Amino acid sequence: MLEVDGINAFYSDFHVLHDASLKVNKGELVAVAGANGHGKSTLLKAICGLTPIKSGGIRFNGSDIAGLKAPQLVGQGLVYVAEDRRLFPDMTVLENLQLGAYLPAARAAEKHNLDRVFSLYPRLAERRNQLCRSLSGGEAQMVALGRGLMSDPTLLAIDEPSLGLAPNLTKTMLQTVSQLNKDGLTVLIVEQSLALLKGMIDRVYSIEEGVLRETDTDNMQEVL
Repeated sequence: MLEVDGINAFYSDFHVLHDASLKVNKGELVAVAGANGHGKSTLLKAICGLTPIKSGGIRFNGSDIAGLKAPQLVGQGLVYVAEDRRLFPDMTVLENLQLGAYLPAARAAEKHNLDRVFSLYPRLAERRNQLCRSLSGGEAQMVALGRGLMSDPTLLAIDEPSLGLAPNLTKTMLQTVSQLNKDGLTVLIVEQSLALLKGMIDRVYSIEEGVLRETDTDNMQEVL
């Protein structure tokens, strides 16, 4: 479904990703782990059209997507959920969610996907008319993930969904990700708390100083 082949990415003159390669097959839950500042977020942004790559290739569902921008990729079903959430604070929960369904295909599935989000997160249904600036960190993360689902993805790329959350909320958030995967959604996740996903991940990659390597899921402790 997704094939990343030897990509290199830079910030100005700083070489962030070094010949990074990974694959995500349809229906898989694949994780990327590593210390802060080693290129995890850059990897996801490069895949999802938010950071340009200098060389290498990216294919999604058999098509070359290197060089395409994020809105074009959303239209193909590749959707990114940012670690900083990027919510509109003076808009309501419902309005933020509806922004995820801005493309025609997603608009056609808007009601179904909104029901799905509210089923996953009943708290958001209760707060649908509440401004996002008044939400807790956990609720804001629910909106961010929910907005990604409103785009009707076939592959959801999620960047640090537990960042800044209390342990109980971290567990809830990752259980949601696991459930979405069990329901058939393909997921690529960058996450520090991988121990909570042990036994659910099909493949895990570690990244160190921009170098990516695949790690046996039975030895996940090596990258935690």
